[in-house]
Amino acid sequence: MKSNFEFLKKEDDLQKYYVNAVNAERLYANGYYSEEVINVRKIAEELTKDIMDLEYLQVDERATFNDNLTRLRKGAYVTDRAISVFYEVKRSGNVQAHALEETATKESGLKELKNIRYLLADFAHKYYDIHVNTSSDEFIEPERETNYSSSERRLVYIQTADNSSGNWPAYIGARKVGKASIEEDFNNDLRPNSDYLRKRADMRIKQYMGTGGVPYVVEWAELGYSPVTKRWFGDEAVHDVLKRSGIKHAEGLEGNEWYKVDLETAKKAIQAVKDGKSAIELDSQAPKQQKPIEVKITLRPEQRDAIDKTKAAYKHYNRMLWNAKMRFGKTITALSLVKESKYKKVLIMTHRPVVNEGWFEDFNKIGMTKAGYLYGSRNRGHRSVDELENLGQPYVYFASIQDLRGSTEIGGKVSDKNHDVFSVAWDLVIVDEAHEGTQTDLAQNVLDAVLRNKRTTKLLELSGTPFNLLSDYDEEQIFTWDYTMEQEAKLAWSEEHPNEVNPYESLPKVSMYTFEMSDHFKDINFTGDGLGRYSFNFKEFFRTDENGKFVHEKNVRQFLKNITSPGPTNYPFANRTFRNNLRHTLWILPGIKECNALEDLLNEPGTVFHEEGYKVVNVVRGDKTADEEASQSDVERVNRAMDPDPATTKTITLTVRKMTTGVTIKPWTGVLFLSNTNSAMQYLQAAFRAQTPYASATFGQKTNCYIFDFAPDRALTVMAEASSLSTGAGKLNSDEQEERMTKLLNFLPIIGEKGNKMHVYNVNTLLTKLKKAYAERAVRSGFDDNSIYSDKLLNIENKEILAKFNKLKA
Repeated sequence: MKSNFEFLKKEDDLQKYYVNAVNAERLYANGYYSEEVINVRKIAEELTKDIMDLEYLQVDERATFNDNLTRLRKGAYVTDRAISVFYEVKRSGNVQAHALEETATKESGLKELKNIRYLLADFAHKYYDIHVNTSSDEFIEPERETNYSSSERRLVYIQTADNSSGNWPAYIGARKVGKASIEEDFNNDLRPNSDYLRKRADMRIKQYMGTGGVPYVVEWAELGYSPVTKRWFGDEAVHDVLKRSGIKHAEGLEGNEWYKVDLETAKKAIQAVKDGKSAIELDSQAPKQQKPIEVKITLRPEQRDAIDKTKAAYKHYNRMLWNAKMRFGKTITALSLVKESKYKKVLIMTHRPVVNEGWFEDFNKIGMTKAGYLYGSRNRGHRSVDELENLGQPYVYFASIQDLRGSTEIGGKVSDKNHDVFSVAWDLVIVDEAHEGTQTDLAQNVLDAVLRNKRTTKLLELSGTPFNLLSDYDEEQIFTWDYTMEQEAKLAWSEEHPNEVNPYESLPKVSMYTFEMSDHFKDINFTGDGLGRYSFNFKEFFRTDENGKFVHEKNVRQFLKNITSPGPTNYPFANRTFRNNLRHTLWILPGIKECNALEDLLNEPGTVFHEEGYKVVNVVRGDKTADEEASQSDVERVNRAMDPDPATTKTITLTVRKMTTGVTIKPWTGVLFLSNTNSAMQYLQAAFRAQTPYASATFGQKTNCYIFDFAPDRALTVMAEASSLSTGAGKLNSDEQEERMTKLLNFLPIIGEKGNKMHVYNVNTLLTKLKKAYAERAVRSGFDDNSIYSDKLLNIENKEILAKFNKLKA
């Protein structure tokens, strides 16, 4: 959804308004007009305070919105029109805030959005010299996004101007390479320069060129997909090839997309991007020797920062932690650190042996062999450290912590196992997925053994959820990169480098949808006492009997019917469009028996999933415990189920914990939580499995992915904890914490079921929802629950007030 408030991103001080204004647009788009109008009023009230501050007026914390407006009006600090709009916004917001029912209409909601845009534009112009066209023609009505669109395909086209009239001489010999999106109907003709592709290009060109009166000709259109790099590209990549090949911009024409180039050369530039090349040979140049295609790895700015900060930290410390979200690119970045620092002997350890495949793949991709390095592990590269030592070259060796802890040298039972690993004086030890089991005594023994030369050996721990490690490091020893930072960088790059390829483009946006299981299944077994932290018991809901059947099979069948039936709530499989867009999903259940029973139900003839050809992959069937690690064969099995083409097949992967961390399945676009997990670390590791970048010629570029949680209080609590927001009934939060959560909700919107509608959460509604859940739990426990009591209450020292409270409590 394109925002009407993009101008606010041009100045850091206006970012807070951008986040809140976009949230107001989202509320409007989803039909929550009363909440939107109240939200607009809050923005306007904050705006008056900033105006007073910039005019050097004392801002009284106890002053009302009306008090501040009166001062601004009397002092003529704002125009009469602005004052009038302020009062209109105030009046509308007050009416909604005090109404027992929602009374705002679509018309009134749209009017208030236009009003707040006018006020913010006026403010930006006066105090930051940002010019904004506030006419109604420039306003875009926000539209609801509800189809779980998970991919985007695009074409690149070549156009020129028709100068047959002689009125457009500046365009002679000039051509523009542009891009356009493609509808998701797989039945369209996508062959190069097909009528369909030319029509889509024509529609795009009309949007910006038709109004200028310049006649144009579409000369060529084809898909912007490279089978070599396996990525979709746009016009920026083609422009880069043209520039690198010495082709210049057309003089006298506005914009950077017009080049002095003939049609065939422009087509060659498109083909070069497809072939993974960065330039083309012009006819006037002598042909050069054909070289093997090599995909160039360019580090993103934050990856460069991680390396630089680590090098600086290693001058004073021997330990470093990368608190970097999943999909940060930790393997490529860590290997780049190894290569740049010229470490000779590097050990990579992890509790997740399956990630060896990724390390080996990136080792080759980044050109470590060319730099003189060798790779070793049990099943990739050289088999042992002794073998690598004898070859006398720098090397990287991958080892499993589970395997290492079996050695007698650190308390295991096998005397000669991994002796060579413990005998080397390592330059750098990298612990991947460091949050996994590294705090146990055996794991610590392994770490101590490989770090035996503590004065020279460096340690680098990598984790996307290092909640159990942060206290072990000083601030200068931690590099942090989270989802909000990533999406901010993605947005900023488009603003700051509009004509360059966006390195963050392949990183999908995440959205969360929550649904109230307790509203549909009110059995006391699912919602009663003894549930611990949250208000729905999935373990009981999916409980199986001695025959492996669901005890509450009727309820489970109803649940499957609910999520596949059309209705006002956005269940992930509620219609065919949703199901086509969410082709490959990961479902997390309470246990192995529950996965087995659900697999049987999903495969029953007559169910939507069976009739539409879903392949159900139960990766825990046959496992003895839910803690078994994912193997490479598990990964291959899931990927095989998506053959021959993930764009046409449909799969559901069932699991408990296996494959929820350290595993990459690129076509996954959704994760469903149907378990009682309450560990923020485990939850976030699993939730972001679907954010893996993916692109193919048929699927398109993955642009969106989704988290579906059927326990809203759990989902909201985890996301709040991820941004350090306190969620208890009486807990206090700083402005900084609330601002952090507001930013997260801007880039990771949370939409929840409320009655028969979907409801967009902001920080206030999120906290209200959670505090209500805490309060209900406290009532159930006879108020024997500390979570309901306010932080302010804990600080009361006045005996009289305490006596009154104790009387009230009694």
